[in-house]
Amino acid sequence: MTHADIINGWPTIGDFASDIGVSYGAAKAMRRRGSIPSAYWVRAVDGAEKRGLDGVSYQRLAQLAAAALEAAE
Repeated sequence: MTHADIINGWPTIGDFASDIGVSYGAAKAMRRRGSIPSAYWVRAVDGAEKRGLDGVSYQRLAQLAAAALEAAE
């Protein structure tokens, strides 16, 4: 699983963008990069909880970010 997979868990990219408070284009860029900046994790977790989406937690987001960082080294 990646941050892009988490984003794809939302019904639409527009819904994800709305939930975390960014533009549609910014949300698409996050999905393309496979990275949700940590500044948006609170909103992402809250939005996922409101929508009943499973697998979106601070721990999971942090694990995915750490794995991406390790892969880049």
